[in-house]
Parts: sequence; C-alpha cells; structure tokens
Amino acid sequence: MTRADEGAIAVFRERFAQIMVESGMPRMAARVYAALLVTDSGKLSAAELAERLEVGASAISGAVKYLVQVRLVERGREPGTRHDFCRIHEHTWSHFVGQSDPTLVRVQVGVGEGVALLGLDSPAGRRLDETRRFFEFLREEIKLSMEKWRRLQAAEREAGQAAEREAGGISPS
Repeated sequence: MTRADEGAIAVFRERFAQIMVESGMPRMAARVYAALLVTDSGKLSAAELAERLEVGASAISGAVKYLVQVRLVERGREPGTRHDFCRIHEHTWSHFVGQSDPTLVRVQVGVGEGVALLGLDSPAGRRLDETRRFFEFLREEIKLSMEKWRRLQAAEREAGQAAEREAGGISPS
C-alpha cells in the first residue's frame, strides 16, 4: 500500500466515523470502530489504535469499553502473550442486530407495564401501547430479516464454492 493509499484510507476512516457519530455513536468509539473496520485483519491492539488515531490510551480504553458493551467488538488476548487486542465481529452488523432481541424485549415489556398502569383509556396509555406494539412488530420483522439474511449468505457461499470448483476444474460430484 502506498502513502497515498494510506492517506485516502485515513480520510475515509474519519469520514465514516463522522457518519457513525451523526447516527448517535460517541466520537472516539466511532473512530475506533472505523479503524477496525478498514483493517484487513479487523483486529488491532490498543497501542496500534492509539497510534493510528493519534490519541492516548485512555481514550482508546473508554471507546473499546463502549464498543464491547454494545457488542460491536470483542476484546481478546493472543495465546501465550500479554498483548490484548480489540477485534470487530466478522459479521458485525448482522451479529449486532441478531443480538438486539433482549434489549427490544426489555423495552416492549417495560412499556407494557406502563400500559397496564395507565390504561388504554388515556392518551399516555395509548401512546405506550403503540410503542409496545411497534417493538413487538419490530422483533418479528428482525427475526424474519435475519432468517432471510442467513439464507442469502448461505446461497452466496454456495455460489462462491461452485465458482471455485469450476475455476479449479473440479466437477461437483
């Protein structure tokens, strides 16, 4: 990779981080996430992140803590070493969305308690019930979408394997 490529990647990284910030992610977490996203390995140490982003270790630590908490990345340690790393999930967004159901259930149950308390005969109770019904709907749609996504991913893998077999002159049995 040339210096120009590195510069273009850094510009993209910061531009993408800004998109994430505008979507509600804390700034340093967005920068760390973007740095991991544009790294081929998807894995960097805290020192590597600090160097690439030109920030201190404490900024990286807080950002990684947030990203782990929202399940976009995971911490790990190289076997046999004391070197910690931060790794983006391989299928980060499908993993993130697929793991969201417990949070959505908590919201749905929480507003359901409010409906029971306030009743459907009050404007607040009706507003809470709409929220409850929306989260119920959303959970079902996410479930269906995730199933569809898994089918699409499996079909793409299958097509890729078939293409590799054909390119290698191996005929399917």
